[in-house]
Amino acid sequence: MEKKYRKIFITVGTTRFDRLIESLLMPNVISALQQIGCEQLTIQYGRYNDLDQLNLFQMLPNISVKLFDYDYKSFEKYLQNSDLIIGHAGAGTVLEVLRMNKSLLIIINNDLMDNHQQELADELAENNYVQCTDIENFPNILRKFNTKNIRPFPIHNPLLFRNFIQNLFNQETTTTTT
Repeated sequence: MEKKYRKIFITVGTTRFDRLIESLLMPNVISALQQIGCEQLTIQYGRYNDLDQLNLFQMLPNISVKLFDYDYKSFEKYLQNSDLIIGHAGAGTVLEVLRMNKSLLIIINNDLMDNHQQELADELAENNYVQCTDIENFPNILRKFNTKNIRPFPIHNPLLFRNFIQNLFNQETTTTTT
């Protein structure tokens, strides 16, 4: 039996990613959400400002929708309570989700000038930590989304950087004293 993603959280962080927000109202995306079992859809829409468009989300068939701009204090709670997180490739959001060992589908924001998010998403997908796509392929990838080949992200080790710096200084000290 395929896994059901009943609680889906969409996030764009503090930025604008209007194409992602607007894609959620497209019939093929709505159909894909229903097909994977979505019952609750929480949308953190960032600086999206078409309030009339946002009101349309209340009419999604058989899907309960919660909308909000950005709430730093509750952000982690929304992530924790979700079966699937869909969002942009903002480094902060991506790392937070991966450290929680949550399922993540990254949607590339091709409207960014230098498209630095593409590099991060490609690297994470290449190492099988996430799945990623662009807006055009979003509905198809969402329909087929599964975590079968996804690897757990390595556990955060705060001593790793400190040890690296200490080793660097130890090598420097050894080199200058010989």
